[in-house]
Amino acid sequence: MIWLYIAEMLLYLCFSLLIGSLLIHLVPANKKPDLVINKRVLQISILGIAFLSTAPVIRLVVFLYEDIGLLLTVQNVVGEFEVGQAWSVTVLTSLFFYFFVSVTPVFKSKVLIVVSLVFTFLLLLALGWGSHAASLTDGSGFIFHTLHFTAATVWIGILLIVSWFSVSSKNWLPFIKWFTPLAIICLIIISASGLYIMTLALNLKDYTDAWQMPYGQAILVKHLLILPVLLFAFINGIFIRAKLSRGKKVNPLPWARAESVVLLLVLSATAVLGQQEPPHSIESFIRMNGASNLFAYFHTGSMDTAMHLQFEWSILGVLFLFLGTAFGSLVIYSFKQKIPVYLTLVMGLFCVLSFYVGLMLSVG
Repeated sequence: MIWLYIAEMLLYLCFSLLIGSLLIHLVPANKKPDLVINKRVLQISILGIAFLSTAPVIRLVVFLYEDIGLLLTVQNVVGEFEVGQAWSVTVLTSLFFYFFVSVTPVFKSKVLIVVSLVFTFLLLLALGWGSHAASLTDGSGFIFHTLHFTAATVWIGILLIVSWFSVSSKNWLPFIKWFTPLAIICLIIISASGLYIMTLALNLKDYTDAWQMPYGQAILVKHLLILPVLLFAFINGIFIRAKLSRGKKVNPLPWARAESVVLLLVLSATAVLGQQEPPHSIESFIRMNGASNLFAYFHTGSMDTAMHLQFEWSILGVLFLFLGTAFGSLVIYSFKQKIPVYLTLVMGLFCVLSFYVGLMLSVG
């Protein structure tokens, strides 16, 4: 399964780089830092999408081929299953897109960039079509998954490109002035659509009960990782903007890179989440498969499959929650004290780990 998680995470990364590199070229030069982006970034991202989108198809074929044979299984998966049909559209679109990018000076013309964005949007639609959310509804799951993923890749993509491909922090203040509102809009869309997608697989009143399953563990980790994202976004969007507005010297690039690293971790958690069995029946899942290894690590002994988790505050659990709050506060304090960014990033991850352990120790 690990290969599948890695493939999904890299697929999301390819989409982010593709969208980010295209959108940033639509921004006037005086409202973004100086960037050096080779066209090969586009080409590699497109090839990556075509190649990595094969992973769920392979998984399905491996799961089914023993009953009817490999060739017939491949034909059925590609021709009958939505994930196979979406993959076919993805590969075909990627081939035309790669050819278009290779023969045209795509970064030299805004018209060519818009055409490239149309190709990209078709790939996003294909991804949403093959998603689990789309398979659960007549159309709303497809729409909300596409909205969710598009908003995430716009936010992460632009941040990745600007933080890792900038040659200087020139024009950073004008960049923050338009990027911060855009990131807030993306965050609102991600939150609203993500909540809807979650309710397709999970009744909200069963949120804590789902922590007994790998799906619930993945969604909890994903939600906790949003904490350091918000802290670094606050530093980048408020503190650094204020310093630059007052004419103070500050290098924003390391802080933007730190935020992009945490966002990539969120993508990784999303990749793991997307491959887990949704908790349509938590009781039957635990009866057949047992609790997740992570949950079982904190809760040894026999389990009642029909039990409902409740918060039972313990001294150790509250201590870890307090530690999580302290590490979160230290992220902000580290910026004020000019502590190296990598240490601040570590504190952000300790914040997530402490809250996770605190919550695991506080349910029973």
